[in-house]
Amino acid sequence: MITNVHRRLLTGLTTVFCLLFASTALAQAIRNGQKFWDGSVLYTAKVTDNGTVMMSGIGQHEGGFRFQLSKDYSKEGRYCLSADAPDAILPVRGELGWTVDYIRQQGMNFLAIRKPNGDVCHTLVLTPDNLQNCIAQEKFAEEQPVSDIITGMLLNTTYLSRIPRLRLRLMRNEILARHGWTFQSQDLKDLFESQPWYHPVADNNSIKLNIIEQTNIQLIKSEEGLSDEVRGYVPKAEDFPGGLADDGRGPDEIEENDHLDDGDAPIDPHSQGTVVQYDGEQYIRVTTAEQFVNSIISGINILVAKDTEINLTPLLDDASKWNTHWHLWCPEGGTNVGEGQAIFSEEVFDGRQLTIANYKQIVIRGEGNSRIVVEPRYAFSLNFKNCEQIYIQNLTIGHTEGGNCLGGVIGVQGGWRININNCDLYGCGTYGLELNNTRDFSMYDSNIHDCTYGIMLLHDVEFAKFERCDFFHNREFTLIDGHNSNLTFYGCRFYANSGDSPLFGLDKEFYMADCEIYHPTENLGAIHLADQSGAKNLFSENPLTPNIKPRGIGPK
Repeated sequence: MITNVHRRLLTGLTTVFCLLFASTALAQAIRNGQKFWDGSVLYTAKVTDNGTVMMSGIGQHEGGFRFQLSKDYSKEGRYCLSADAPDAILPVRGELGWTVDYIRQQGMNFLAIRKPNGDVCHTLVLTPDNLQNCIAQEKFAEEQPVSDIITGMLLNTTYLSRIPRLRLRLMRNEILARHGWTFQSQDLKDLFESQPWYHPVADNNSIKLNIIEQTNIQLIKSEEGLSDEVRGYVPKAEDFPGGLADDGRGPDEIEENDHLDDGDAPIDPHSQGTVVQYDGEQYIRVTTAEQFVNSIISGINILVAKDTEINLTPLLDDASKWNTHWHLWCPEGGTNVGEGQAIFSEEVFDGRQLTIANYKQIVIRGEGNSRIVVEPRYAFSLNFKNCEQIYIQNLTIGHTEGGNCLGGVIGVQGGWRININNCDLYGCGTYGLELNNTRDFSMYDSNIHDCTYGIMLLHDVEFAKFERCDFFHNREFTLIDGHNSNLTFYGCRFYANSGDSPLFGLDKEFYMADCEIYHPTENLGAIHLADQSGAKNLFSENPLTPNIKPRGIGPK
């Protein structure tokens, strides 16, 4: 069975919903010095006075990674593949003269090389990263089940070159199946009807694919038409880390812990949690605060047991449990440990908070009606410092008491790629989210409510995305307060918040599409919407609209 843990992960700039691909894409000119990653080579653009772009690349292996783009003035943001020498060999899919579009839509930026029929055959994503980080992200993507990323990550030919053509066909059709596409081919029909997540629709024309899904379908179809020699595909068992929902990652790789097949033995001497298989993945199931903290290890999946509330405060207050090699007892502000991994009981105004520093690739998931809470009013429920690839799912997170002044629900300082999915963040403290100097933050199908100072506070956040989230019963100051931060909202609802508080206080334009905003016009605040690509938002003067039905996340 497919897991949802990484469903919306690995997105970088790529995970936001869209409308129709061809008609709504924004375009812009490539700028000098911009960097684009195609899965194996990091290209840097050098723009000449006449608009021609020279792309020079570096990769893991030496090679002549150079190609040229000539400006096509028939459409803004359109180029064509050209050559700076008669015998130039293109290092990308495509032939001289083929169209290249620079797409900028809903917070994502990428180059799409198109075949003469218009289908995408090669992608290069705009990135702020260096080669080392790009390679690390690509490697991490390769280790995930294919089903978890095909609808949320813009694929590239390097990634697809590791997958046999038969599976390419299944991948391409699974994107449609995730939306309930009704299949005519009997093998596809039989395959997807066996999946618990598949719910066919009556009319395929009602299905709207996002820009990632449309591009991935075109790219996969293009790869299917190429020989394995051209694709660079070499059959190797280890090249197939994932697949469709029914085959997951293939053989269970417990390695030295093969004796844990019963799913009930401790995974680690430092943890009293138990190893379980959940939605096709291996987790440590925890029921206590001590098990939870001891299970925080890079690369580990943590499952908070069903109907369990983990109150972190008694453990945080017990000095005898701390000052081990990774668990530290610290005074207020005493969490500066450079790059070392550590878990802190950190002093705040009226108690202590859990701060997790320099960890990466951790999943924290609730099994059902699962909660993580703290008692101090001025503490973050969870606080992350310089962490990477942290995925929080299906949890209710908050405080046992209400308060003001300091301490939100989730704090993020530094790091990148923090994802919150299907969670309920509820108030006390100040803000549901406080993000500082971080990038690639995303939140899906979640609530932020009953916060005493506002919904979120952001400083220097590069690319934060919110999809199908509800923000309600928040009050006091500017509700969404951001400095030098890039935000995208899609399908979100803002209602029943304090009508006397400004809703937005952002100093940069942001993207908003298909959202419902119930807030007095005079208190909407600083709204500088980017182009909405035809997607409409609903604005209403009445913050207490009676038509809103809660999404059913979190406490009743």
